[in-house]
Amino acid sequence: MYVCVCLAVTDREVEAAVQNGAITREDVTRACKAGGDCGACHGMIRTMIEDHLESQCPASATEASQPQLISETSLVRARAREASTRAA
Repeated sequence: MYVCVCLAVTDREVEAAVQNGAITREDVTRACKAGGDCGACHGMIRTMIEDHLESQCPASATEASQPQLISETSLVRARAREASTRAA
């Protein structure tokens, strides 16, 4: 499956970049060019990175030694709840 249609980069190429140490979307772009054009694939790339990182660390290890990964959507919702709570 193509992750980055603009540059014809497949999910396998992105997965290989992530397995070889890419931990940000920018790292993936440097490694295989995915995400280097229009940006429509940025969310998918971030999801693939998060999935890989979560699969590498058991839940207990993640909680103890690394910050919890939060999707952008969750972060926006949390900030909106905080703002509405402060306004009330």
